[in-house]
Amino acid sequence: MAEEVTEPKILDKKMNEAFDWSKDTIPVRDAVWNYFMENNNHDTEKSLTEMKPYVDGQDDAKVKDFVEKNIKK
Repeated sequence: MAEEVTEPKILDKKMNEAFDWSKDTIPVRDAVWNYFMENNNHDTEKSLTEMKPYVDGQDDAKVKDFVEKNIKK
């Protein structure tokens, strides 16, 4: 039987719920998407490719680490 892959729960939390330093109320998923879009000249296809590892089985710790290193202001 194949193992079911589930999305990290942190992606569905609001930024201010997942990170005590954030005041943003957008979902973490949207913040990560916006980061990729802003950093690749708004190339949707490239953003989909870059976002894929964060929705395909990475655990919450890896998503949190990415946000802390790249999105935290």
